[in-house]
Amino acid sequence: MNSEPKPIRLGIIGLGLITQSVHLPSLLGPLRRQFKVVNVCDLSAGLAAAIGAELGARHGSDAAAVIAGPDVDAVLICTPGAHSVIARQALEAGKHVFAEKPYSYDPEIAARDAAYAAEHGLVLQVGYMKMYEPAIAEARSRMDAIGPLRLVRMTVLHPSDARQTEDLPIKRFSDVSQDVLNHARTQNQVEVKAAISGQPGVDPVLFRNVLHGSVCHQTAVLRALFPGASSSALMAHQDRPGSERDEPPKLQVVGRIDNGPDWALSWNWLTHFPEYQEWVEIYGDRGSLRIDLPPPYKKGQLATLTTTIVGPGGETLVERWERQGSNAFARELEAFGASITTGASVLSDAAGAGRDAQLLRDIASLLA
Repeated sequence: MNSEPKPIRLGIIGLGLITQSVHLPSLLGPLRRQFKVVNVCDLSAGLAAAIGAELGARHGSDAAAVIAGPDVDAVLICTPGAHSVIARQALEAGKHVFAEKPYSYDPEIAARDAAYAAEHGLVLQVGYMKMYEPAIAEARSRMDAIGPLRLVRMTVLHPSDARQTEDLPIKRFSDVSQDVLNHARTQNQVEVKAAISGQPGVDPVLFRNVLHGSVCHQTAVLRALFPGASSSALMAHQDRPGSERDEPPKLQVVGRIDNGPDWALSWNWLTHFPEYQEWVEIYGDRGSLRIDLPPPYKKGQLATLTTTIVGPGGETLVERWERQGSNAFARELEAFGASITTGASVLSDAAGAGRDAQLLRDIASLLA
């Protein structure tokens, strides 16, 4: 008689927006048999207590206690900023790690930790959910039909974060002291400064908030579409329109995929735009592929794929492809669990995140 495998015992460090809006619904829904949350942690003791009570899990404000827990098999790290410091502590404690992006602002740190995890038989996965969209793999399988490939064009229309999340029921507490918050901000600024120390003129806020906060998803999509290939940036331009000078600029970037097509990114901050939109177009001599990616917090949606090719009689053929099922956030955690239990390879690994970090640093230098 086959018994159901025991769930992976999970500790969560950081209980803010991304944890509450996408990860907990997945862990309590489609993944409830694969994972069991046993310990949760946040700088806000009140938030940790509230979430812990809902989950029936231990709670506190000390990440080290979660990492040291003998009943914790793996940790999910969702704190603000980069995550390599906590992730490395967890790896050294023998825990598998799922860390939200950005993993590290420094590509060498990401590569170092990827090697450590591999050497010690541990899973280290980075939260690039777009790589787990079924439409990405389907597009990759159809590239020969439209080739030779000439151009990959990515477009992002990004409303304010508040506009995207205003309808989400997020628990928030105000019980963290200003000294603790200031210390966390200072630590983050030190990491950013170290990563761009050899890049004169780079804007640290743009580097941290825009490139590592959003554009990293597009560099990860490039990796998912062209696994094993390296991408470089050739030209970049930024434009800060309007009178609200504290808003992010628009970015236009052009690059090249080794032994592949050129790529172009148009990233546009549109404060009051109705909804986040993102699409990827792949152009070849015989047709095109278009991937329409869902807004980040629309948990019920998956990406769609539209193929346009010239038929045998010269007619234009258009096919729309879509997959039903769990969203990309649930799929990436499901893959994390499979890597732990079966040894399956990690798609969004830290080595890839390191290559993204290098490309983002190159883009930042061009923008400077």
